[in-house]
Amino acid sequence: MPTAGREQLACASLRELSENIFDIGRTWLWRPERLLRLVVNISGEEHLQAAVDGGAGTIVMTPHLGNWELLNLHICSKYPVTTLYQERRRAEFNDLMRHARERSGAKLVPATAGGVRSILKALRAGGVFSMLPDQVPPVEGGKFAPFFGEPALTMTLVTNLIQRTGAIAIMAYCKRVPGGNYEIVYRPADEKIYASDSATALAALNKSIEQCVLECPEQYLWAYKRYKKLPNQSKREYFQTS
Repeated sequence: MPTAGREQLACASLRELSENIFDIGRTWLWRPERLLRLVVNISGEEHLQAAVDGGAGTIVMTPHLGNWELLNLHICSKYPVTTLYQERRRAEFNDLMRHARERSGAKLVPATAGGVRSILKALRAGGVFSMLPDQVPPVEGGKFAPFFGEPALTMTLVTNLIQRTGAIAIMAYCKRVPGGNYEIVYRPADEKIYASDSATALAALNKSIEQCVLECPEQYLWAYKRYKKLPNQSKREYFQTS
């Protein structure tokens, strides 16, 4: 993009980041039925339904795009869902987060080896696993793959689960639309995500995320340090002063 375009996108991204802060607050605190009434359009839900009906297990990948908390609420209102969570330092925050995500029936499991075993069990039983695929994993849990042309440490959890269970991968996001409402989009992940070659599968995972982001790039959480780890094991300096 030219410089002016990048600056415009950066400004729009900051506005959307502010919106997202309020989004998370009300999504965690409002009644589910009130929130779901704000969803005015859903496209591609037949892909999710077909994956669930197939019985091989379904992995729904929701990038940090739009209102991912509301999207998870919508999925949980229709299917039994297992999802990962990461403990935070403040117990009050953990309690609020768990209550908000479990009130619609989601089963939260910790991001540990035991949690992964629970996910495998759910997928093998034909269940749904919902996750944020663009989180930066620990070094031992990821490999570098291109993301918008830059190497990004990418979690191997999704592709490993697919290889071990035969689960179907679905992309999803919930974007803000005028009037304080939302639109939910479901679509199949890039077919190469099922490749046995790890590099090919991880590149397809990131490409699937890119395709979602490009539809409403201003609503992506660019403030998240997606490239904070570099292939040479050093950390990227995001901010430099002179």
